[in-house]
Amino acid sequence: MIGDNIRRIREKKKITQKNLAETMGVSRQAICMWETGKREPKMKTLGRISEAFAVPLHHIIIGGVGMATTATRKAEKRVSFEYTAPTAGKVSVTGDFTSWDKNGISLKKDKSGTWKTDISLKPGKHQYKFIVDGQWRNDPTNKATVRNPFGSENSLKEVS
Repeated sequence: MIGDNIRRIREKKKITQKNLAETMGVSRQAICMWETGKREPKMKTLGRISEAFAVPLHHIIIGGVGMATTATRKAEKRVSFEYTAPTAGKVSVTGDFTSWDKNGISLKKDKSGTWKTDISLKPGKHQYKFIVDGQWRNDPTNKATVRNPFGSENSLKEVS
C-alpha cells in the first residue's frame, strides 16, 4: 500500500523515478522496489519522501485525498480525532493506522485550544495514542482502551 501511494503521488506530481532517486540520494532501483512492494522504506525515509513530494506523511502511509481508489474510498470512513490542550505546542495522533510512527499525524489547534484532525480509516478496531509535546497520551474523552505489550493501554476506536 505504501508503495502504491508513493507511485500515485509521484505520477500525479509528474516526477520520474530517476528524479525522485536523485532528490532522495538513492538509486532508481530503490524507488522501483519501494513502489512494487519488494522493499519498504524506513520511517525516516518516508519522512524525507513526504518532504520531497510536499505532502503530509499520512498521504504516503495511509493514502490521501485523491490518492485512494474508488473502492478504497467507499470502504474508508472519515474519523475525527480531538485533544484539548490549550498550552501545548504540538499535538499529533499515531496508531496502528500509521504503523505507530513516533511523529504521527499532526492536529491543528483551534481558538479554544482544541487540537483536531480527520483521518480516513478502514472499518475495524484501531488502537491509537496522542503525542502531546513529545509525551504519549491516551484519549481522555474515550473510555475504550486495550492493553498493549508495554504494560499500559492504548485508546481504541471502532470504525463501522
